Amino acid sequence: MLKFFILLVTVVFSSNIFAQPWQNLQSLLPKGTQLSYLVVDAAQQNQIASFQEETLRTPASVQKLLTATTAKLYLGDDYRYQTRILGDKKAIVNKVYQGDLSLYFSGDPTLTRMHIKKMLQSLKRLGIKKIEGDFLLNDSHFNGYQWSNGQAWNDLGVCYTAPSNAIIINRNCVQGNLSVPNEETLKARLYIPSYEPVDITSNVSVVSKAERKAQFCDLEMTLNSQNKYHLWGCIVPSKRPLGLAFALNDPGTYAQRIMNAELQDVGITLTGKVLIDSKPETVKGQNTLVLHQSSVLDELLTTMIKDSDNLIADSLFKTIGARYFKQAGNFRNGAEALKSILKAHGINLENAYITDGSGLSRHNLMSAELFMSVMQFIYKKDKQLGLISSFSISGIDGTLKYHKGFKTPALKGKIIAKSGSLKGVSNLMGIVKTKQGDKLFVLMINGYNREKSAVDTTIPRHEKASIYLFEKAFFENILN
Repeated sequence: MLKFFILLVTVVFSSNIFAQPWQNLQSLLPKGTQLSYLVVDAAQQNQIASFQEETLRTPASVQKLLTATTAKLYLGDDYRYQTRILGDKKAIVNKVYQGDLSLYFSGDPTLTRMHIKKMLQSLKRLGIKKIEGDFLLNDSHFNGYQWSNGQAWNDLGVCYTAPSNAIIINRNCVQGNLSVPNEETLKARLYIPSYEPVDITSNVSVVSKAERKAQFCDLEMTLNSQNKYHLWGCIVPSKRPLGLAFALNDPGTYAQRIMNAELQDVGITLTGKVLIDSKPETVKGQNTLVLHQSSVLDELLTTMIKDSDNLIADSLFKTIGARYFKQAGNFRNGAEALKSILKAHGINLENAYITDGSGLSRHNLMSAELFMSVMQFIYKKDKQLGLISSFSISGIDGTLKYHKGFKTPALKGKIIAKSGSLKGVSNLMGIVKTKQGDKLFVLMINGYNREKSAVDTTIPRHEKASIYLFEKAFFENILN
């Protein structure tokens, strides 16, 4: 049953007087849509509106606010990822390093191939022009699966689901495109930069829109081991190339090939091999010869929240697990650490199910009520956490810049929020700036279908249901 309370002076009015407008809003959603929301006055802390706020739903990317809050509380403002080349300075004799060198990856989601090159150039400046041994790429900082349980299998080849491994270079992502050179072309042309050490083949047919519909055909991809991919199916002609972004399935092999190429490019001879090493770090006889550090945590979180960056979120999630339990990080100990840290600060996630830090997994379950407890904490502790400044602003930036639900002058700049979207999921969590003060909200829309669906005929002007019509009405209701 819909509950709607208004507290005025000290008199509590019956919810029936005010419930009708909110009930009407629900009829703007497509048939079968699952809805939860909770709206609270930030200053008075009284509940303004609610509906099924205790029901567990798929959170999608609003889950990143759990990761961000935990990272700020536990890792701290000064946290940086560190990527290090370790060795023994005494082993450098006449510009030759005698023995094995180790490069320890830490899951830095911003580490690039250029950073690797600069590290090797720094190594050479130490007087090392030859390595008589192996170059070990250590991935022991994380273990377990590279993807969280509950992610869709057919999304794993695209870059927004790039694997969360201790070894990350160029976001574990390779860019390319498919093009149709002329109207007579029967097969699309694949382009992958020659410097990318991956194996991608293509046999994609070019068909008309009518043929594609009749054949139930689309662009498909087969993933094989060691970063081997095959594109097949069909596309329709287009004047512009179709951009492609392949998520690596084997970051280790990719890193090995890059390291071999960069060693040769900077002029360091390796007599042994570039190998993957998963043994935990040992400090005996080893020094940090070269160090690369990422940007500070605040910069990482701004990108993670405003742009909804999945790789940063899952890497931080595993890093929290590693730090908290003093062992290799993974999705399981990351989840346990997150819950424990938040509980210690008064946020009890109770029966929530946490699988990852990004919200990509369909196994995640959170309620509007639980998210509101996090939102109230973030709002109250904003001077300490500084997370609200990284939220997207309606019609202005981030994931809300072009959000269809906010394409009205009345809503532009008034909603500061984190969005969360998956197939059939559209969630929002944040603040509405009103003349009467800030209103905190959690809006969870799950299980919706974009197909046509009739609405309540008592709602004027609207001919078909849409989550965007609902959002406009929902936020205008809060503003007014």
